[in-house]
Amino acid sequence: MHKTSHYIRRAALCAALATAVLLPAEAGAELRRGEKSFGPRVGYVGKNNSVSAGLVFQYSLSRRVRLAPEASVIFRNKDMDALSVALNVHVPFGFENDKVALYPLAGVEYVSWTRHTYDSQADKDVTSHSNRFGADVGAGVELRCTSSLKLSLEGRYTFVKSYSTAQVSLGISYIF
Repeated sequence: MHKTSHYIRRAALCAALATAVLLPAEAGAELRRGEKSFGPRVGYVGKNNSVSAGLVFQYSLSRRVRLAPEASVIFRNKDMDALSVALNVHVPFGFENDKVALYPLAGVEYVSWTRHTYDSQADKDVTSHSNRFGADVGAGVELRCTSSLKLSLEGRYTFVKSYSTAQVSLGISYIF
C-alpha cells in the first residue's frame, strides 16, 4: 500500500472514531427535516494517486440523520480510472449556532475500476474492468457560509476487494 494512502486511511478512521466518541450528546445540529443540498465535489484518491470529481446530494431525514448519495469520476493515473456511486449516512453534530458541523459517515459504494494496458504482441490497447461493491467509513466537517451555501471537507476509507482506498474531498453545496 502506498505510504500516503496509509496515512490518509488512518486519519479518516481516527476522525470518524473521535467524532463518534468524543462529541457530547447535547451538541446536536439544527438540521431541519427535509433540508436538501446539492453541489460539486473534488478530491484525491489514494488507490491511483489521482483526482476525483463528482456531485453529491444530501437529504436530512431528521435533525440527526442525513442521506448522501453521490457519483464520482476518478481520473486516469497509473493506467487506472474509475466510476463510483455511493450512498452514505451522515450523523451531523452542529457547533457555533450550527455554522460548523462534524459528522461521522458510513455507507455502501459501487465502484467500476478500469485498467488500461498495452499488448505489444497484438499492438493494441487492452482494457479490463473490475466492478465491485464495498463499504465506506469516514468523517467530515462542513461550514455554513450563508443560509443557502455550505463548504465541506470529507475523508473516508472505502473497503472494496482488491481496490480499497482512502479518499479526501472538498465540496461546495447549495442548500434548499
